Amino acid sequence: MDIFKLVLILLTGVAAGFLNVTAGGGSLLVLPMLVFSGLDMSIANATNRVAILLQNLVAAGNFKRGKVLSFREAVFFAVPASIGSIVGTSLAITMDEKLLKIVIASLILVMAFLLVFKPRMWEEQRQQSLPDWVILAAFFLIGVYGGFIQAGVGFFFLWGLVGLAGKDLVHSNALKVTIIAIYTMISLGIFFMNGMVNLKIGLILALGSMTGGYLGVRFSISKGNKWLRFILTGVVTVSALRMLVSALSGM
Repeated sequence: MDIFKLVLILLTGVAAGFLNVTAGGGSLLVLPMLVFSGLDMSIANATNRVAILLQNLVAAGNFKRGKVLSFREAVFFAVPASIGSIVGTSLAITMDEKLLKIVIASLILVMAFLLVFKPRMWEEQRQQSLPDWVILAAFFLIGVYGGFIQAGVGFFFLWGLVGLAGKDLVHSNALKVTIIAIYTMISLGIFFMNGMVNLKIGLILALGSMTGGYLGVRFSISKGNKWLRFILTGVVTVSALRMLVSALSGM
C-alpha cells in the first residue's frame, strides 16, 4: 500500500474518531476508505475494530478525568452489550442486506426527528422509569448489531442511553465510548483468532482515531449538550439518507 493511501487512512481516522466520540457514524467513513485502499469488506470490518478499541479507551480515560464518567454505571450497560456482541460476531446473519440498510436508516431518521423537535430529551437528565430488564434487553440487541456490523452503532447506544436510561448527551457519550471499548475487546479477539485483522493498517487508523477521539472529548466537555445535539442531528441525518440512497439504488 502506497504512502498516499496510508495518509488518507490516518486522516480518515482523525475524522472518524471525532465523530464517534461526539455523535457516532465514524465507521461509515472508515469502511469505504479501507475498501478503497484494497482491503476486502470482511477484513475492513474486522480491522476497523483495532481503531475503535484504542480510540474509545482514550476517550473513556479522558471522560473519566473530566469527571463525567462512572465506570460502575458503564458496566451495567456493557455486560448485555458484550454478550450481544458475541452473538453478532459469531453468527451468520441471514437478513437481506438491502432490507437491513432500509430498517436501520429509517430508525436513524426517527432519531434525527427527535433531535430537532424534542431537544430537552437530549439535553437534560431524567428519572429512569423503565424496568432494568427492558434496558438490558435493548442493549443486548444493540450489542448484537455492533458485534456484526459496528457502523452506526454509536447512534443506537446514544438513543438507548438518552431515550431509555434518561441520560443527557454529555454523560451518554462518556458511557457510550466505555461500553463500546468493553465489547470491542471481545469482537476484535474473535476476528483476530480467525485471521481477519490487518494489524498494520489497524494501528495506523487507530493513531488517527485516538487523536480524533481526544479532540472529541475536549469538545464534548467544553461545549456541552446543545452543541453535541447540533452535530448529532447533522451526522445522523446525512448517514441515514446515505444508507437509504445506497439501499434503494441497489433495488
